[in-house]
Amino acid sequence: MKIALIRNKYSPGGGGAEKVAEKFVTHFTGRGHEITIFSEKFSGRESDKLKWRKVPRGGGLSKTSSFHRQVQNILNKDNCRDEFDIVYTMCRTFPADIFRVTEQLHYEWLPIGYSRLAKFNPRHRAILKLEQKTIDPVNMRYIIVNSKLLREQVVRRFNYPEDRISQVSNGVDRNVFFPAENGEKEEIKKRLHLSDRFVCIFAAANFKIKGLNEAIRAIAGLNEELRRRVTLLVVGKDKPKPFLELAEKLNVTENLVFAGKQSNMREYYIASDLLLYPSHYETFGNVILEACACGVPVLTTSMVGAAELIRDNQNGFLVKSAKKIDQITAFLEAYMELPESEHRKFGERALSATASYTWEKHISDLENIFEKVHQEKNAANKAEKA
Repeated sequence: MKIALIRNKYSPGGGGAEKVAEKFVTHFTGRGHEITIFSEKFSGRESDKLKWRKVPRGGGLSKTSSFHRQVQNILNKDNCRDEFDIVYTMCRTFPADIFRVTEQLHYEWLPIGYSRLAKFNPRHRAILKLEQKTIDPVNMRYIIVNSKLLREQVVRRFNYPEDRISQVSNGVDRNVFFPAENGEKEEIKKRLHLSDRFVCIFAAANFKIKGLNEAIRAIAGLNEELRRRVTLLVVGKDKPKPFLELAEKLNVTENLVFAGKQSNMREYYIASDLLLYPSHYETFGNVILEACACGVPVLTTSMVGAAELIRDNQNGFLVKSAKKIDQITAFLEAYMELPESEHRKFGERALSATASYTWEKHISDLENIFEKVHQEKNAANKAEKA
């Protein structure tokens, strides 16, 4: 198949959506498909199977809406759209054949991340309008989501037909993320100066959205004995200053370690006893899958797509939202007081929950959907000409 992939930027080696796009391109071109990426930025390597069409930057209040207009102008020019069997978008734009929802639904995120007046802001209104038109069965043949949470939100919020939505979950690289070997945890903790500490890891690129404020407050709420034992290990590239100020205000500065961005995340998961991840909202959350694959239990919120891996009091804990700080503290206290034998069981069950999350399955499921949509598209075109 000849596939047009629409993505604001294509940056192999990144995380989250960038990793998903890279896996798609690598595996689909490896299976003989031809892909042309439509993006503003491209740091891949072109080949006979991979081409890049630069999308110029436009003006306007919303970069999202501007990109939509620019890419559609290119696709509509000189019958460019007809060159492709499938037009596949990983960002808000229409019309297209398949939309993989990678970003937070703006309809869901707006009341969580902004004030009540934000909905009157022209930028937000433009994004909401574009999102509504993108997730419209008239403009989009098929939708791919990466979690049950996202599927439910798309159906409920946009009334999109369920039979035209498929869940294709992210995968995890087992050669990169795997449980600690004998003695490895103690060795890494010693190297990171975390011996004899109960380590809660918090890993994110955007500390505020992913709930670092709430994680700090939960640590501060622990009883004095447990608080003396715990370290919140913060990994990721973001400005620590406002969070250090909060920690100082709550008298837990000594409980925080900011490690910055790390290339070998497995070591930091292995050094940890629990992933403390009270994220406000996201479609999936790869850190949960990665932590579980390393045998690390997770405390997170039901507003994270990857929370579907977590079973309360079996391989981790779930709270309804990041605002439930007292409940987060209570779960943390309860887990810290369990014997080491129970911690091992939590870790084993966390690992077991990742069994079906493979990139092989991810790619196979995607290819089946592409074939199905391609066939339906051909049948519709023939019926139109008849």
